[in-house]
Amino acid sequence: MPIKHSAALPLNIIRQRARIRVASYAGTATNLYVHDGIYRRGEVLQPKRGDIVVPRDSIIVFADDEPTKNWGHRCRYLFHDPKTGELIQELPALLPPTFDFGARFELFHQASTVSAVSRSQYPLLYLPPWLYLESASSWYAILYSGASMNRHVNDIEFLYRILVNLYRVPAANITVLSFDGTLDYNDASWQKVPPPVGNWPGDNTPYQMKINGSGTKEELLAAIAAVGEKMGPQDNLFLHTNNHGNTVNGVSTLISYSGDDTTQSDLADAIKALPKFASFMVMMEQCFSGGFIQPIINASPASCTSVATAVDANTSSDGGPQYDPFALAWITAMAWANPDGSSISPDADTNVDDRVSAGEAFVYAKANDTGPDDNPQYADNAACGGAANFGGVRRPIFIPPLYRYLFPWQILPDPPPEQVEKFAIQLAKQLKSRSFRQVIAESIEDERNSLTKVMRTALSKGKARKPLHR
Repeated sequence: MPIKHSAALPLNIIRQRARIRVASYAGTATNLYVHDGIYRRGEVLQPKRGDIVVPRDSIIVFADDEPTKNWGHRCRYLFHDPKTGELIQELPALLPPTFDFGARFELFHQASTVSAVSRSQYPLLYLPPWLYLESASSWYAILYSGASMNRHVNDIEFLYRILVNLYRVPAANITVLSFDGTLDYNDASWQKVPPPVGNWPGDNTPYQMKINGSGTKEELLAAIAAVGEKMGPQDNLFLHTNNHGNTVNGVSTLISYSGDDTTQSDLADAIKALPKFASFMVMMEQCFSGGFIQPIINASPASCTSVATAVDANTSSDGGPQYDPFALAWITAMAWANPDGSSISPDADTNVDDRVSAGEAFVYAKANDTGPDDNPQYADNAACGGAANFGGVRRPIFIPPLYRYLFPWQILPDPPPEQVEKFAIQLAKQLKSRSFRQVIAESIEDERNSLTKVMRTALSKGKARKPLHR
């Protein structure tokens, strides 16, 4: 551990020299951090992940060259003499000294920031399961993030919501592993967000997912083994990995909260031990994730396997202010909607079978990934791998506009979710004599306009004229 250093003069000199130095870096928007303690010669930074060794007693400036990306990505360690402030050595790296370095290092030069995203005031309502004509398949899911930031937690929450609310996967079938086993995460300054964590930015409501364990290698491998004991030959498994990745001697690894990271072979061995099952769908967001594709496909005992990744084995994946670009696009494809509930057009269902397959989700994600350096990758073991889907779930109905058409005096504020859900149930009862499939089909081109048309028809028929929520 560094020894406290109180001399202000060398620190000022070090900050100034570091700013001048990064100004000469070509094509970077570097953020600079400094620790006011002296690191002793021989200390190892990130001892479980790399070999950044302090060359001699130093004050360290950490230069983050790609602050909008997930780790690992280009960064530098600038070692300075504690007495004179002279630069001793500069070492390139892929990982920070710790994944909470913002709590120990002072940010003194910020060249790159991430802007916030706006929130919609109209959340998307998912209707009760009995309203759908087709039930979801028997799916299990493992959602993993190790050294989480807000965007990683938000990605997983979005996934969790569509699995539970849209595809009706039982919550008991979903294992969520993140950070230290809580909803906590590191903020943009790389400091742990003090509890309580706020709302999910998609619809500004509390997080729904239950964290089952921490984002460690041990718990990830244990979760895979545990789901193997539950699955039968007709069952399906979805695996999502998020947060950060690394590459060591050309081998991709998945960053963990504990520092003991998961290698390609670690994950492949765990998958190989699973019993035979129907389909295995994998979506990975972390840096260098493409290195996991072939090991997963080779190890999978599933009849149908597909793997989609944000980048290849040699590239750092892009991050965003609230979500990771590739993960956001992929989940949006599966959700038929954006996180704020607004519809997407065109949607990802290119063969118009009212399902979004793994292959269709990847094509949509690749076309809509806003990460400038992402280069999404995909492979499957057979045609059925790309055709795998979470089930025949119909497009969600946008209830708030319909509610406001029926009851214009209640335009502001929007009704609370529980009231809208009661209204949706009553609406379904009124329309049960019609094919609900037909109602959904009518909403495809323009949900709001077509649903208004449906309700005008319904209101002209007997009982439907009565206020449905009373």
